[in-house]
Amino acid sequence: MLRFAIVEDMDNERDLLASFLNRYLDAHGLEGTVFPFSCGEELLKNYPPEPDGIFLDIEMDGMSGMECAHRIRAFDREVTLLFVTNMVQFALEGYEVNAADFMVKPITYESFALRMDRLMGRLERKRERFLIVKQGGRTLRLNAGEIACVESLNKKTILHKTNGETLTCTEPLYTLEKSLGSGFFRCHNAFLVNLDLIEALSAGEATVCGEKIPISKYRKKEFLAALANHRGRLL
Repeated sequence: MLRFAIVEDMDNERDLLASFLNRYLDAHGLEGTVFPFSCGEELLKNYPPEPDGIFLDIEMDGMSGMECAHRIRAFDREVTLLFVTNMVQFALEGYEVNAADFMVKPITYESFALRMDRLMGRLERKRERFLIVKQGGRTLRLNAGEIACVESLNKKTILHKTNGETLTCTEPLYTLEKSLGSGFFRCHNAFLVNLDLIEALSAGEATVCGEKIPISKYRKKEFLAALANHRGRLL
């Protein structure tokens, strides 16, 4: 059962998004529940159990959608955030809260369905991709979506998980790069990052789950292209 929240202070636009969402679920034979909220404060007080996606209007009376997103990220790093806005320039700020996509008003069903296709692909990657690694005499099966980045340090390979835990394995970084595939990118000779979890970018760093990861100047152009292609952002 999928769970989605819609946060929109305009009744007609909230109802439109809900109708689009139910139409999409019906068309794809998916079961889901839609939780409508009229403001960010209401969402935070009645946060749904393990939501798969949250549609946030950016410009609302009281708490803005961007402020609400920052508060969500303080306790939920996994939920997918999708912003609804009248102004495309807000897209850049979305990196700070790891937003998956943006929808510019007025929204058509065709545009909405395209974003939902991307969202469902992202959810499938989180749920179905696993990585097999060896740690000493043990073989571990890890959910790839729970790996924030992989680091090569002092001839050791360290996996940094989204919950703050770290694991050391025997596979070299280049082997894990092949195993993890296109959802991860080698942004530096010593780092492989999860493209789904990029929270912010600066001149020479990417922030992933609160940690700053260096971006090699020789890999920056490829990294930015891979990130844009992976997320399909409107930048």
